Amino acid sequence: MRLAVFGATGGTGRSVIEQALEAGNKVTALARRPEALDGLADRVTVVAGDVLEPADVARAVDGAEVVVSALGIGMHRHATTVYSQGTANILAAMAEQGVRRLLVVSTSSLEIPAPRRPAEWALAKLLLHNILRKPYADMAVMERHVRESDADWTLVRAARLTKGPRTGRYRTSRNAKLPGCWSISRADVADFLLGSAAEPETFRATIEIAY
Repeated sequence: MRLAVFGATGGTGRSVIEQALEAGNKVTALARRPEALDGLADRVTVVAGDVLEPADVARAVDGAEVVVSALGIGMHRHATTVYSQGTANILAAMAEQGVRRLLVVSTSSLEIPAPRRPAEWALAKLLLHNILRKPYADMAVMERHVRESDADWTLVRAARLTKGPRTGRYRTSRNAKLPGCWSISRADVADFLLGSAAEPETFRATIEIAY
């Protein structure tokens, strides 16, 4: 499998690359700072560039069979277009080059749980959506771009990301809120992304994932 990975220098992106290489896949990674890939840079095709630059994105997508987007700005509160415009550029490059499969990492807290789950509702509505209002707004636009595209997409809404190990044991829900969606390791998100790349039942679906 030939993968293009965006957000490659973040924790989730690095986990995707490491596991993809372990499975014998070929990886192209877009990175503004290729040196941040450390030892991985010698094992992948590195495209030095910015996801906000369409030409850079097109170079990274060239030759890919599967595109994985793990774009993110961490817990920063500032306004951004990394999610929305970056993903729009990815989708445009995929459409131009005839690449159909796209997996995009989002967050489970983007959709506020029902009040009947008071702890999760309070965390999402009263805390996260207040603190991260601006990046969440851009992430919502990102999800809309993905859903409106013609790609074979999967939106992977992950719970709070941790540095834990890859276990291969986690819960998921398809097009529905997942109860008790508290945390998941980046390594296990990567495990799901790669394991779902060729699974048609995840096409054009929103998947929540947590322990």
